[in-house]
Amino acid sequence: MVAELEHRTSLVDKLLAEQAQLGTAVEQFSDWHDRGSHDEPLQARHYRSLIPMVRPKAGEQYAFEVNLDQCTGCKACVAACHSLNGLDDDESWRDVGLLVGDVYIPYQQTVTTACHHCVEPACSNGCPVLAYAKDEETGIVRHLDDQCIGCSYCILKCPYDVPKFNKKRGIVRKCDMCHQRLAVGEAPACVQSCPNGAIAIRIVNVSETVAAATSDASTTPTSTYSSGGHLLPDTVSSGYTRPSTRYISSKPVPDTAMAVNAATPPVEHTHGPLVIMLVLTQFAAGTFLFAQSNALVTWIGTAIASLGIGASIAHLGQPLKAWRCFLGLRRSWLSREIVAFGGFPPAGAAAALGFIPSWWVAVIGYVCVFCSVMVYVDTRRPFWQMSQTLPKFFGTGLVLGGALGACFGLVAPGLVLAFTVVKLVLELLYLSRDEEQHTRTKRLLLGPLKVWHFSRFALGMTGAALMLHAPVAGLLVLLAGEILERVIFFRGGAAWRMPGHA
Repeated sequence: MVAELEHRTSLVDKLLAEQAQLGTAVEQFSDWHDRGSHDEPLQARHYRSLIPMVRPKAGEQYAFEVNLDQCTGCKACVAACHSLNGLDDDESWRDVGLLVGDVYIPYQQTVTTACHHCVEPACSNGCPVLAYAKDEETGIVRHLDDQCIGCSYCILKCPYDVPKFNKKRGIVRKCDMCHQRLAVGEAPACVQSCPNGAIAIRIVNVSETVAAATSDASTTPTSTYSSGGHLLPDTVSSGYTRPSTRYISSKPVPDTAMAVNAATPPVEHTHGPLVIMLVLTQFAAGTFLFAQSNALVTWIGTAIASLGIGASIAHLGQPLKAWRCFLGLRRSWLSREIVAFGGFPPAGAAAALGFIPSWWVAVIGYVCVFCSVMVYVDTRRPFWQMSQTLPKFFGTGLVLGGALGACFGLVAPGLVLAFTVVKLVLELLYLSRDEEQHTRTKRLLLGPLKVWHFSRFALGMTGAALMLHAPVAGLLVLLAGEILERVIFFRGGAAWRMPGHA
């Protein structure tokens, strides 16, 4: 009996020992992990040639490379980007567009595009709160969601329409090249999802990228597209931001190619709060210019300035974070504008109380207006060039400030009439410009915005005429005309875009 029990115990021990050697599934995976069998992701064999196996060296960065010969426009990259990044239904960080030729050179090419992770990103340079960071090692331009105040200035600054405003979150978001995946040897969603391998991540030399951005070399087969320093035909000059993306093709891309929707540019966003802010702050600057130390007029100017600045808050997606706007003072005109306007109403109140002359406040006001001018000039949009924006913004102050002064007998109505006529003529002269870069804006002004454009001139002339007999009515009509002009300023300010962006 004892011998039999010892035999059974020995058998149990053997079975337990054998089971211990087999190990559990967790132990087996742990052992596989420790042996280093995981050096590459499980699916690496499918995209190993599409991403670099080493990190960029000094003077290098990651960049997208798009093989136009392989892109079919299937939008698998768009869907994968949307899914992996958990984007909202109306949000997209990658788009697919179409380039077409003209009647003389037939051509058709689908183009996939996302953030170009520029060497000198305009989005970052314009952000008033430093909500963008360009990684020093990889060159990836990342958006810092927790820093963003939702001012959308980066959207105006980017000539490729990359940053997208998320209404639900009140911030801007953009492609970050799936940097977390690249850091562990995984391909970005767009790269991994493309069935033809049209998208790849390459390491590029920064100096060569900058040189290519200002190159005037023509397209040659099997080379990176380059024509006059443009990323693709019908896009902004690459010298502005030095984009790192490379588009390659074995077929020459004709310089006459353009986005399929180039002939019908979309009407831009109105930006209502900015319309009110710009018109009222310029109105206030002009009011102080003609106030002649009249206490009542000075108080009115202070109130108008305060209302204008207050209206701008409605433009922000995260207004409670606006106090951080001074962080970008060194490089962002928007930051400078916000800081400058912060001292405008207090200066007006000081003038109303007799501490300083009103013309001092006028100088401060027009410094603020100049900052506003530069905010839009710095976007490089053709309709917002200095020759257009400066006369409009300064002219609004002269017209409305002079009209208010005329209501109090401080300004001759004929002078207001002259200001208005000169301003309208300068606006009308824009339609005579024949440079190609103004084509889109002129199509908007003479197309979808034609009635608005005509109404703006009608209001301007009517208001100027009323100033001679009914100054108060004339002021109100002129104010309506200037508001409409500023709406057209935004809606007609055709942005540079990549093909497919609308």
